[in-house]
Amino acid sequence: MWKAALLASGLTLAPIGAMAQSAGDGTGCGSEVEVQPGDTLSTIASRCDVTEGLILRANPRIDGSADLRVGQTVSLTGPMDRLKSFASEAGRQLGDTASEVGSSVRSSIEGFLADNPDISDNIRNLGQSITDLTTGDGNAEVSLQPQSGEPGSTVTVTASGLPADQPAVIAGGTPGTAFSVLEETRTGQDGTLRAAIIIPDDLPQDAGSYQISVRAEDGSWKAAAPRFSFSTP
Repeated sequence: MWKAALLASGLTLAPIGAMAQSAGDGTGCGSEVEVQPGDTLSTIASRCDVTEGLILRANPRIDGSADLRVGQTVSLTGPMDRLKSFASEAGRQLGDTASEVGSSVRSSIEGFLADNPDISDNIRNLGQSITDLTTGDGNAEVSLQPQSGEPGSTVTVTASGLPADQPAVIAGGTPGTAFSVLEETRTGQDGTLRAAIIIPDDLPQDAGSYQISVRAEDGSWKAAAPRFSFSTP
């Protein structure tokens, strides 16, 4: 009878699947987004209708805009958000089955980590990062020669005090924005690195400087050089 009333009033019921699809995941970009040249946490947050805090929570290796890598896929619903969801479910189970809490929570955690290897990797990588950074001399330094010039100039990048014999990238970008990989390399057995790098010739005219850094391929450590100053006509 209520169906007839709805039809008579001109209202229709949308399929449940369509309603769920229209709800989406609460962002304007889906569950992840690709970093574009010049991006910052602020521009991504604005473009995807999320907060900068959500981006940082979902991507533990990102501490600020300078950690964004052009072409990188940034998660908008990362492992930390899934971990919070898991914690809520574990809490509900704890209340429902207090007598089985020990075995239930233990098996739930083991199953959760098995189903989410990225979280297990993050835990292992965190430990490895701490080990890597403490086995060096603790005074990583990166220098440029020369430290100023014109876009398109070649500079020599020299680094020391880095984790020894590790895959690394030499990266560059306008300070405070996403960086691009300029060269893939590897640190020496003594934690040093030396390479000739060409400063891009298409830099924004109003930038005034360019930031070069040496980073682990997986983002677990980084060291920045003094900014390269330039002027444009």
